[in-house]
Amino acid sequence: MDRHTPSSQPGASSRQADLFGYRKPRTPRRYLAHMSDVGDHGCIYEPGNTCVALFSCARCGWESGWLERRNKTHVLQGVPCMKCNDQAKGSLAD
Repeated sequence: MDRHTPSSQPGASSRQADLFGYRKPRTPRRYLAHMSDVGDHGCIYEPGNTCVALFSCARCGWESGWLERRNKTHVLQGVPCMKCNDQAKGSLAD
């Protein structure tokens, strides 16, 4: 018998050994709502904020109220969709 085959070693199986050890489970997917309108409400903003935006989810149709955001880049990142993310926690929602 060839000494390099797995069956030649006692207790060896045909399955390859796990090379990387423990793998941390992935975090659940976050569904984001993206901006549908951006503007200036003409009032005094919270410190650090420069604009307001309205967000909507293309997946479920959820719409946020007007949210103050730091800048345009912060608006473009989106916000977590309340409806989709709550639904995804409890079930295998599509």
